[in-house]
Amino acid sequence: MFDILLLRKGPDSLPQSWFLFDVVLGVSILLSMAATVVIFPELAPQHILTLLLAAMTVGFYFLVLYLAGFSGRFAQAMSAIFGIDCLLTLIYLGVYLAVSAILDRPTALVLTLLLSYWSVPVQGHIISRAIQQHWGIGIGIALTLHLILMMTYRQISILS
Repeated sequence: MFDILLLRKGPDSLPQSWFLFDVVLGVSILLSMAATVVIFPELAPQHILTLLLAAMTVGFYFLVLYLAGFSGRFAQAMSAIFGIDCLLTLIYLGVYLAVSAILDRPTALVLTLLLSYWSVPVQGHIISRAIQQHWGIGIGIALTLHLILMMTYRQISILS
């Protein structure tokens, strides 16, 4: 997974396994929920929103892979995407805790946010390899999903 995180390998380096996909998806959701509680303790946990965003991610990438004619690579690509999400969540949670203990919370939040943006080029890399397209196409796809998720999160948060 670290090689994928550093853009050295693609999703093809993982086994084509629905079990791996299920495990990584579950761990990713649980880590996202835990990170939200740790980083934003003043907010009521919005675990349903976390589940919705994960479902939207799965649906969006399934649609991309299906339309590109590579739906057979779904489990492998999604295992890579959610596996990377697990690693990044652990990394930015660790950075947040370390920086907030040394400096202040706003600085820790900014660093956490910047680290979380690394998921866009990594997801773009994964998707571009899965659909055999140029990296720029993958970045565009990942950025589109990121914007959709951010708008959804914002709209639901406003309504809550």
